[in-house]
Amino acid sequence: MSFPSQNPYTHRRPGEPKMPKGIEWSMLSTDDRERLRGLSKEHAENIGLHILAAYTLEERDPELALEHAKWVAHQASRIDFARETLAFVAYRQGDYKLALREFRTAFRMNGFLDYLPFIADCERGMGEPKKAIETAMSDDAKYLRGESKAEMFLVYAGALGDLELWDKAIEIVHTLGRSKGLAGEYRMRAVQAEQYFLEQAGRSDEAVALDQLLDKLELQYADAEEDETSDDLVIEYDMQELNDELMDKLGISEDDAQYAPEDEDEDDSEAVDENGETNDETQLDAEAAKEGAESDDEPAGDGENAGDSEDDQTEDEVESAADSDNE
Repeated sequence: MSFPSQNPYTHRRPGEPKMPKGIEWSMLSTDDRERLRGLSKEHAENIGLHILAAYTLEERDPELALEHAKWVAHQASRIDFARETLAFVAYRQGDYKLALREFRTAFRMNGFLDYLPFIADCERGMGEPKKAIETAMSDDAKYLRGESKAEMFLVYAGALGDLELWDKAIEIVHTLGRSKGLAGEYRMRAVQAEQYFLEQAGRSDEAVALDQLLDKLELQYADAEEDETSDDLVIEYDMQELNDELMDKLGISEDDAQYAPEDEDEDDSEAVDENGETNDETQLDAEAAKEGAESDDEPAGDGENAGDSEDDQTEDEVESAADSDNE
């Protein structure tokens, strides 16, 4: 895909957050650009720039970052990349309800298994550790590999801790922290969790005994980014081997432990119509929505700026391209 300009729309549309300086289309990877191919050229570029803005502003101005993320999720509601962006930004800001809905929506669109640990952690954040355990024990979670698998074990152990099942949580992170192929960062986090769980379980001497190991791991891996968990990560046991006994104890049936976002209760799931439109948090505020921003189509401009956007795809073409992208 080639694009004629770095500023496809000269003026902002109603409700559109201001673009920070220095954001350029070329900053998006080839794969990220491909994920926007269901949109018309200039609309894809506009959405891509706002996605970059959302991630760029996360630390400096989290409130504005969330505005950019909500903009892309509303303006490109049938694009998984847009919904994923809002999910991650909301998750890192602790808005677990919004993040959970967006992760579920993105998962329905692309079946990306790496969302599952975040979905489970959002359920924990909303005070639903049993739901987090159900997600961790689902059939889909059995196919997790590498870092996502390690992440899910940490979330799973955290949910056990939320239920004060300290001994089981300790067993999980102890095994994880000593697993072959685990990246240093995850080894460090597993030992940190083990020490915390030991303290909560009243096993202070064992917790203190981990200080030396933890100091070494934190010194080595606290800021490390290059170390990666192998896809061939070997853990002494996997989720499915833990299921029966714990599920009986928690009163979780096998049917409960099948992750199927399309069957979620109305209170917990996002209201999405048959065309993939969102009807809740991804909407712009009432004032902006009143002024006519439309999802997935070219953003509506005023009379002065109407000529700035290209109408090179009809609604049917956009839907067709989005459907193709989501298969």
